[in-house]
Amino acid sequence: MDEKSSEIIQKYVKILSGSLPCYEAQYKTQNVTLEDIGYLINHLDCFVAAFPSNLSKSCIICKISELIVGFGLVHQVSSDDRDYSSEDFPNTAINAVECFQYLKHLLKEVHSMEHGFKRHFLINVLLLSATHCKAYHWSSNKSISSCEEFLADLLQCTQHHNLASLLCDDNFHPTIFKGALKKMRPSLMKDTWMLNPSACYIFYWLLCHVKHPQLVDYLTDVFPPPFMFVSYHAVPQKVLGVQCFNHILDNIPPTLMKLDGNEDAIFHSLFPLTYSKDLPVIEVLYSCLLKLPMMKTQKAKVVYWGESDKILNHLLFTVEFENNRDMKRLYLLHIKDFVECTPSFKHLKRLIKVVKTLTENPFSDVRCKIITLQILKTVIQSCWPRMEAHCFDILISVLDLQQQNDVQNNDEISQLSEDCLTLLKFSCREKFMSLTSNYVDDPNLPGVELLKRIIAKDD
Repeated sequence: MDEKSSEIIQKYVKILSGSLPCYEAQYKTQNVTLEDIGYLINHLDCFVAAFPSNLSKSCIICKISELIVGFGLVHQVSSDDRDYSSEDFPNTAINAVECFQYLKHLLKEVHSMEHGFKRHFLINVLLLSATHCKAYHWSSNKSISSCEEFLADLLQCTQHHNLASLLCDDNFHPTIFKGALKKMRPSLMKDTWMLNPSACYIFYWLLCHVKHPQLVDYLTDVFPPPFMFVSYHAVPQKVLGVQCFNHILDNIPPTLMKLDGNEDAIFHSLFPLTYSKDLPVIEVLYSCLLKLPMMKTQKAKVVYWGESDKILNHLLFTVEFENNRDMKRLYLLHIKDFVECTPSFKHLKRLIKVVKTLTENPFSDVRCKIITLQILKTVIQSCWPRMEAHCFDILISVLDLQQQNDVQNNDEISQLSEDCLTLLKFSCREKFMSLTSNYVDDPNLPGVELLKRIIAKDD
């Protein structure tokens, strides 16, 4: 062994025997480089032999892996409340590609590692993988592909069929998932989580790989970060917080959500976002709210105004005065979801008003008109006993729609119009026939052929 090699080994024996550097500045202070680490991995047996006998090979490999992972993690800690760009992380993705290569060499040692050190090793490499699993400011196409290749090798090495089984493997106590969340805890505190821009994305990646029934065991561990994300001012973090709640609601039994009061806490955290005008937030928000058990709970009192009524009422008022076409379409889609899941008797007048406004407006988007007719169809099906009072308004709206130029050759609108009027006829036959009997005699009026087909249908 030459003098330079001996110096490298002795330097890293000293570093690994003490407290490991945690941040980029500490790496520079102690002159830790990936080039040196690459040499150590290629001469691993010589490096291990240089340590005192009280340090096992498993411990040494675990410490080397932690040192490697540090090069690919995001260490950007800033008190500035600002947006980041790829320029803030010039070397992270490049380093990560090398990190995954070196960690692949260490995978062959995993089988022989002592259990505790093996668990620590897996936590470290999974945190690095979570950092480069998707396109972020600190990742690149190369780092993402390297990450995917490494994860495939890792699962093969540990003999797990997917990441969920690895994260929740009961052979590790506590599990890898619980250990990863514990290691991340200092970066996910109320005053620290926004200082490292990767922390929330790592948390979300870990969370999404743990599903029912395993997630039930970690309910106390996955709160409160999502609450902090949705209350942050930046749109990406709000969206991420809503997506966290979405995953939790999909994988935790409703009774458990209600029992611990988490359902109420989530509702009160998400409700202020209903006033947001950010399209990405609106896109994910209402579908998440609809998953709350309280949205599907019907009280015995007819006059009771529940949480689902508050949301639907807000949607109906908002869509009526929304001018942005994309936002209006989104609001209508959410209204459709709500009326399909919960009875809309208490909102019938405003629903009919929204239907009239959108169908009778010749400048409305065609897609919006299609969704509006889908809403109307559902409303007639669920509120059919009250259709007699609204029969005239519905008839006028649907028939007026037939003469608008942009929908005359639209098969979907034609079919939905026929479905709506057919349901209306069967809901209030006498009222329907009294309003249409003279109408069909004039062939110049809009929708006459449509009405004739519907009248000809048998019950």
